[in-house]
Amino acid sequence: MSWLLVATGLFLFVILLVLWAVSNASERTEVLVVIEPVAAGDLIPNSAIGTTAISTEEGFGRIYVASQRDVLVDAVALTDLVPGDLLGPSSVTGEPETLLGEQLVGVVLRSGRYPTEMQRDDVGVAVSTLDRESAEPASVPVRIVSVSISETLEASVTMAVAIEDAPLVGTWAGQDEMVLVITPFGAEQ
Repeated sequence: MSWLLVATGLFLFVILLVLWAVSNASERTEVLVVIEPVAAGDLIPNSAIGTTAISTEEGFGRIYVASQRDVLVDAVALTDLVPGDLLGPSSVTGEPETLLGEQLVGVVLRSGRYPTEMQRDDVGVAVSTLDRESAEPASVPVRIVSVSISETLEASVTMAVAIEDAPLVGTWAGQDEMVLVITPFGAEQ
């Protein structure tokens, strides 16, 4: 009789195990995948993006799902993409950081020398404070690429500037003789 109870218990355990495996295997999510090669630095065309179903587990959220296709169309590939690659935020960027004729300059500005609302894609001017007597201080057009403000309110800013102006802006920042005047992205110019 005891062997009958053990067999029934084992049978129920196997049934529960099979039901659990089937339910987990059926939880699939449609994600975006590369179906045509795209070189690093190129725009990703709609034709290069397909979908595939994958079984996902909790914490597996760094991949674009099918409903996010519009985020990827015309994004810039950060690496060479080959068919079969799953697409995630680390493989694409919205736009190149520099445009033709620009160079990146990184600066650290102390509090009071930048607008606290500053963010990516804002444009404005870097203004030199070296010649405080001048009615027209020296200035250079800039475009903000990234901003990080520390607990001490120092701003680490990466700016895109014309290649010929990059050494000048770097010098002003290195001498702590620069302020940023920004027009927020999308504001009337």
